[in-house]
Amino acid sequence: MMAPPNAAPRIISHTISSTSVHPGDVVSGVVVTSSNVASVTASMVGQVIAVPKVGVGRFALAYRVPNLPGFIHGTFTLLITARNTAGATVTQGIPITLE
Repeated sequence: MMAPPNAAPRIISHTISSTSVHPGDVVSGVVVTSSNVASVTASMVGQVIAVPKVGVGRFALAYRVPNLPGFIHGTFTLLITARNTAGATVTQGIPITLE
């Protein structure tokens, strides 16, 4: 069923290849949303990355973890944000451990 463009966006599910990562690792993920979601971003420790749309309500990304300063280690929350064309958002968090 197609959601109206101005309906509240929904994140239906998300998967991530690993929640414990090291610099140089490639982490991949898929976000499934309501059909009216226009964009999805992933953000953590001040960095925001657009997750490319691969189909109606489907977004996917593969990301290589960069070298990080020594003080950026531990468990953080990866925020997944979905936005519809009206600008309404919904966010879900995933705990990620940077080692």
